[in-house]
Amino acid sequence: MEEQINILLLEDEQEENKLVKSYLKQAFQNSYRYDKVTSLITGTEKIRLQNYDLVLLDYSSTGPDGIDFVYHIVNELKIMIPIIFLSEENNREADLKAMEAGAQDFLLKQELTPYSFEMAIRYSLKHKKAEEHIQYLAYHDALTGLPNKNLLLDRLDRTLIRFSRTQRHSVLLFLDLDSFKIINDSLGHRVGDDLLIEVSKRLSSILSETDSVARPGGDEFIILLPEISKEKEEAALKAQQIADDIINALRRPIELGDHQLHIGISIGATLFSGKDTTCADTVLKHADTAMYAAKSSGRNTISFFQEEMEKSVKYKLALENDLRKAIPKKEFELYYQPQVCVNSGTILGAEALVRWIHPEKGLISPLDFIPSAEQSGLIHPLGALIFKTACEQIDSFKGIPRISVNISAKQFHAPNFVETIENITKETNVSPKQLELELTESTMLADIEETAVKMRQLKDMGFSFALDDFGTGYSSLTYLKRLPFDVLKIDRSFIANIMDDPEHAGIATAVIYLGKALNLHIVGEGVETEDHLDFLRRQGAHSAQGYYISRPIPADELITWMNQRLTA
Repeated sequence: MEEQINILLLEDEQEENKLVKSYLKQAFQNSYRYDKVTSLITGTEKIRLQNYDLVLLDYSSTGPDGIDFVYHIVNELKIMIPIIFLSEENNREADLKAMEAGAQDFLLKQELTPYSFEMAIRYSLKHKKAEEHIQYLAYHDALTGLPNKNLLLDRLDRTLIRFSRTQRHSVLLFLDLDSFKIINDSLGHRVGDDLLIEVSKRLSSILSETDSVARPGGDEFIILLPEISKEKEEAALKAQQIADDIINALRRPIELGDHQLHIGISIGATLFSGKDTTCADTVLKHADTAMYAAKSSGRNTISFFQEEMEKSVKYKLALENDLRKAIPKKEFELYYQPQVCVNSGTILGAEALVRWIHPEKGLISPLDFIPSAEQSGLIHPLGALIFKTACEQIDSFKGIPRISVNISAKQFHAPNFVETIENITKETNVSPKQLELELTESTMLADIEETAVKMRQLKDMGFSFALDDFGTGYSSLTYLKRLPFDVLKIDRSFIANIMDDPEHAGIATAVIYLGKALNLHIVGEGVETEDHLDFLRRQGAHSAQGYYISRPIPADELITWMNQRLTA
């Protein structure tokens, strides 16, 4: 039996109300519930208090106030509900404003039929489910279902604000499994995943309802114990007791199929209160620092943060100083990872990836130095150097239509970013049509209006845009509709287990569906097997990128690889 659809209609014309009700009856028979209001204020309250699946809004009755209403519901109240405008007249300006405000569709009443009305509603509801799923993914770990780092930081911020005027102490625990890498490497990722799921269950079982346990990634877990005590010493004692409970819970053997696993855990703890701490990142950093101290002391132990643990900060400062010297010396090299058509194997592009060749330390991963560059502001000269290097090398890749370059959110939001990019292309005599700029979801969230303006300026010059790591943060479909993206890249984390995990396969399929619905070119990252490639091909993705096709390789090797592929 079809699930009931709960619909709210905002309209004051009785005859039009009868028409809509008639179409709903023909389309959904008895599988819908129908409420009607004539006031936007009343409509707002009903949406806040009741669980509606869809809102039908008459533009003739509400006009510009209806558009403001949509913006308020979607962008200010953050209520994820599809809203469809019904209009007597074809009004392109109102249509565009409605879409920008967050409406799902703008329909002309005289063009409606029961069938087209039904399809518009079903399409909107499918979009809602997909967006709800993506929003859930943005705040939860796909493997364990626990909150992820984004949600944890939000709760930590709320804790700091809530107790900002009190002396009550809270505790943050940073947990790392000591033996996980050995188990994962020797027994395989499937066993490793099952182990993480079991650990998450045991952690959840010993915590109270007010505590929060999150998995930011890998074999790490974070636990927030809010308002644990007024006294610092008592808070530390309670944190020690909870840590002992965690250690004892995980000391018991874990039975996974034929394997009986024994793991250790290192726990870093930091005490904080709203009086002396205002930054969630600082609390997290202190707990992380303490965890590394615990790890160096041996397994199954807890270490509390102390000021002398700031040795890691010294390392970061040293890295920053080296980075500051490395940029003018150009100690960086670009590697390129090709992107090919999933059907024909034709080379469609390549992503430029930076590597730091340190004269003493050798190859340094961008995972280490990019965060340092962003925190120090060095991302601006470094990003310009990376972009210029790609422009200088692009003429060497005659058989590759497009080179994509990653752009940091901080780099993108610099006041002179557009001017810098334009000047480099002119200086190197490169057509912007040969270049694709890859942005992350954090770029959109920083300032949507600034992002839209800059993207349109660059689009007018000829640049194309790709949204990288889609689904790992929060991407509102409203943002995607408002911003001129050309390419949607499915994050490698969704591709990795598509053959073994139906949920991962479903996520990847949903992302492909969404991208195609928005007329975006879909690229699957992290393709490591023929099965991965075949999955993308069957689901209708356009391009693939990953080790199965090619590892990231230096520019000269890319030319050789390209020539060999063209010859073959």
